[in-house]
Amino acid sequence: MNLNLRRWPAALILAVALFAIAPVTQSAATEAAWARLAQGGYTILLGYARTPGGEPLRPDLGDCENRKSLTDRGIQEARRIGMRFAARAVSISAIYSGEFCRALQTAQLAFGSSNVETTPFLNSIVDGADPNIIPPELILAVEEFYGAGNQLMVTHPVLITAISGTVPREGEAVIIAPGLNPGDTPRVVNRLLLD
Repeated sequence: MNLNLRRWPAALILAVALFAIAPVTQSAATEAAWARLAQGGYTILLGYARTPGGEPLRPDLGDCENRKSLTDRGIQEARRIGMRFAARAVSISAIYSGEFCRALQTAQLAFGSSNVETTPFLNSIVDGADPNIIPPELILAVEEFYGAGNQLMVTHPVLITAISGTVPREGEAVIIAPGLNPGDTPRVVNRLLLD
């Protein structure tokens, strides 16, 4: 097969080259994120899995067992996330979830129901709270976390956006570390594509 590149427009050649490089770059970034997590000491922010929508703003912990907050696809997504972490043998020292059923169920399906602790500071949109304000309790939890493993927090994408400045993609975790000064917004140190 003779590929006469002189006949191809420059834009087409560039597009083909970028398409060929993109998966390698994305894969390398994901490998770098896994390597960082292997060192431990980081906080991983993860948005809840796919939902059918319509959950009321007030969390209802008493009904989470009877409420289907995730779609079938969301349930599978949560389980896959847990398998990804298990396959990489990344140490998770603590797992926190917001009180919303969709966040709690994502965490429980991924990491086991007995391992998850709920915390209200991950409820970024409860009671009309400003979604752009990062709860001081979250900042403190990131600053005070030290250990060989990592801590993982399942929350709303709105809160992840407030910290990272960008909307996380579906199946994307954001890895953060303390800000430069006490009380500063945590720094994003990497992103991890899980799905």
